[in-house]
Amino acid sequence: MQITLRSRFAQRSLMFSLIVAFLLATAWIAKTYVANHLSHTLTIHNLRLATELDPGNAEYHIQLGRMYQYSVTNAKPQDAIEQFRRAAELNPYDPQAWLNLAAALEFEGQTSKAELYLHHASALAPNLPIYQWTIGNYFLLHGNTQEAFRHLKMVLAGSREYDQTVFSVAWKASGDAGQILQELIPSDLPAEFSYLDYLASLQKFPDAAAVWKRIASSPKSFDPQQAAAYIDALLRTQHPAEAYQVWSDLESRGLIRNPANGTVPNLITNGDFEDNLLEMGFGWRMIPVEGVYAGVDTSTFHSPGHSLAVQFSGKQNLDYRQIYQFVKVSPSHTYHLQAFMKTEGITTDSGPRLEVRDAYNPSALDKFSEDTTGTSEGWNPLNLDFTTGPKTDLIIVALARLPSEKLDNQIAGRVWLDDVVLTPASASQSSAP
Repeated sequence: MQITLRSRFAQRSLMFSLIVAFLLATAWIAKTYVANHLSHTLTIHNLRLATELDPGNAEYHIQLGRMYQYSVTNAKPQDAIEQFRRAAELNPYDPQAWLNLAAALEFEGQTSKAELYLHHASALAPNLPIYQWTIGNYFLLHGNTQEAFRHLKMVLAGSREYDQTVFSVAWKASGDAGQILQELIPSDLPAEFSYLDYLASLQKFPDAAAVWKRIASSPKSFDPQQAAAYIDALLRTQHPAEAYQVWSDLESRGLIRNPANGTVPNLITNGDFEDNLLEMGFGWRMIPVEGVYAGVDTSTFHSPGHSLAVQFSGKQNLDYRQIYQFVKVSPSHTYHLQAFMKTEGITTDSGPRLEVRDAYNPSALDKFSEDTTGTSEGWNPLNLDFTTGPKTDLIIVALARLPSEKLDNQIAGRVWLDDVVLTPASASQSSAP
């Protein structure tokens, strides 16, 4: 719709109004621009001008308040409080404004008011770790561990960024493992696993066991790989019983398959290679070696439908023990190890075989089965009986190849391994036909 102004006076009035509006807008833009420019040059003088030019901008008051509070030569605590108070009035929903006001009041010894504003900031940002971290640290510095943990718990629930610092600070402030687990660690699997790994790295294994117990009883499912670092820490520090308990908990929850084979207990996990190689805990582990291919084969097997295949390139005289599994055993007990092996074109006088050794002291136990070279007509059974030493409670079962002492010593060819079963000798004898 087009409006026509016939009166000269009306035309001039409209033109005048437009010019005034334009000048006002230009002045406002210029004032805002100048205020913004001044605020980026952080001096008390410039920030005061910025607040005068744009008094409704809470950020300028916060910046000026900080200058007053932290100035080395011109600190003005009361002026800082007034600026922070003004910022909170202008933007009451900004938790940062209330945090600054609380900090300034606490600096002046007004702790009750400071805590009141801290609680207000917490209510505005209950799930934002950056604010809860600041609030939690305030209460830690004032010795209120319980209140500090309440806020730091929100930090752990919302982010992994602060984990190590929060755990370290909590132990320094409290030192009470029960209190930390109950009041600080949220019932949240990522936070619980992070805390578990932290305790394991410090070898605080009794405290870590309590965390694991809570994780294992959680109704939520999780990837068993999340327990790998904890199990490895226990194995590395010679706590095989505790490590195997964690493994058994994973089995009980159905997160890994139990290797039991009918009435005969098989101590080997995934001995038929029907599951993926776990690369953790008491499952098969495979360390890559240059010139060697290793993996699960679905085309050749002793029992359907997988086996382990290893291909040697013929370029090295290998001392090979890179496919192995930890097995929990009892001291001074006799065991029977059985497996099936097939070879194709294995060169040299030293072929692949099975090895059983004490995980911590090979001098106490280190035995090999017969090796296989050349090309086998089918699947050859391997059998190895051994007795553990009086202190042997963890062994390693490995696919091994010992270096050859002959001139022609670089191994080539392929080997398959399947249906690996380890049983106590009494169970093996009772199950024999």
